[in-house]
Amino acid sequence: MGATKDTALKKLVFAVNKDLVCGMPVTAGISDTTIYNGKIYGFCAPDCKAEFLKDPNQFLTAKK
Repeated sequence: MGATKDTALKKLVFAVNKDLVCGMPVTAGISDTTIYNGKIYGFCAPDCKAEFLKDPNQFLTAKK
């Protein structure tokens, strides 16, 4: 038996503890992830992931 998606996502170590696009806490529920510059980022919805991928540096600079 393999791990479910939810179980696998709970084991990931995210680069930040929130969705960088909308600000939702990562622990509130992750719908999608991406790896950028070797770090894992979680998103509450595919739309947030798509927005991040258009210009990741815009969101990474804003978090500092």
